[in-house]
Amino acid sequence: MILYSILLLALAVTLGFFMVFIGFRYHRSSLKLAISHALFAIAGLSFLGLQIYHGPMNKYNNGAALLLTLALIGGGMLLALREGKRAPAMPVVTIHAIIALTGLTVLMLGYQ
Repeated sequence: MILYSILLLALAVTLGFFMVFIGFRYHRSSLKLAISHALFAIAGLSFLGLQIYHGPMNKYNNGAALLLTLALIGGGMLLALREGKRAPAMPVVTIHAIIALTGLTVLMLGYQ
């Protein structure tokens, strides 16, 4: 289940980088990409939660789940505070991305 979580979160990261490119290059955002990004991240976090609940105790999984949940909350705030087709504030997007990438890195470090 961890492998599914990693793959789904990596897909969410790819969509996130694409949205950052659109934000920097064209100064706009895409609601469809944002929702797809969020759904892949939620699906990945759900698989991680299932592994934590049903699998053996692993501090890497727990730490990754905490970081990814914080990133999910930050991403939800970005989605809620969006202004039409304008790009969101890039410093906030950067903080969201750093937390999420750190969570994914911790998850991959704990993968066995």
